[in-house]
Amino acid sequence: MTWEEATTDEIAQYYQTEFDDHFEKIPAFIRESQPKEIAVAFQEAYPVKGDTVPPKQFVRRDAFGDSSSDFTKWTGSGGITEFIKSPPANDPISGKHKLGSPEVTDKPTVPEAVYFAADFHDRNWVLIVDIDAKDVALEYAKLVVGDDEEAANDALKRRAGVFDAPPEGYPYRFEDIDHALEYGFDVKDYFESSLDTDATQVVYSGQGCHVYMYDPASEYRYSEIPRRHIATALEEKEGIPIDTPVTTDESRVIRLPYSLHAGVSRVVTPIESPDFDYRSEAVPSVLNSASTTQ
Repeated sequence: MTWEEATTDEIAQYYQTEFDDHFEKIPAFIRESQPKEIAVAFQEAYPVKGDTVPPKQFVRRDAFGDSSSDFTKWTGSGGITEFIKSPPANDPISGKHKLGSPEVTDKPTVPEAVYFAADFHDRNWVLIVDIDAKDVALEYAKLVVGDDEEAANDALKRRAGVFDAPPEGYPYRFEDIDHALEYGFDVKDYFESSLDTDATQVVYSGQGCHVYMYDPASEYRYSEIPRRHIATALEEKEGIPIDTPVTTDESRVIRLPYSLHAGVSRVVTPIESPDFDYRSEAVPSVLNSASTTQ
């Protein structure tokens, strides 16, 4: 089993040969309601048209407008899919901030990561909880070696043996991803029991999980303050380590389901159980033939 950064060629092959089929499976609330923005990150900063504008490693693009705009398409071919496959070749903006032509640079044109905005054009700001394996690992390390406030997080993890456990060299263990998925379904249960909604989805994110609450009803149009109360309840009452700004920041973007997490060569995947085997089931086909059992 490979657990390493995808190469530029592997990323390109995924988006050119597999992504179209996966794109049709992106949750309906995303495809039908249209997030206000789509964003991409590059492995290296990519040049832009303007001579005085620095290269960009992360770009956000408006993804809504009148129905005649090709860039708004979340169904069929073209639009969003083409931008994701090659942002420089299909950048919808003009002017000095437009990404440079692929023909005039040797920088990789494929995205290292793809995101959608939690703020939507015609519905509520989606409530999202992010549970990262590195935060679960820190929780484990503090339990094992004690909460040394003067020690850096990585130092605590090294003392707890986190970096030596599979996958070696990462700031988390596979067990921490497993626990993150379990926490994700705890959050889902919290949404359904405490917020009285079943418009929820757990997504394996590559190195942890995301949990969506996407009920469109007006009573779920939570502003920042109630979101902070929800985040506090999850952290302090439920004991779940979460990334609070993801829940409370309206301008936040989050990994797009079925995009590739190039850092670990795994597909961001909606899941129905914490038993989801991300080590084998989230592997893109382009890597299947090269995978070995660890």
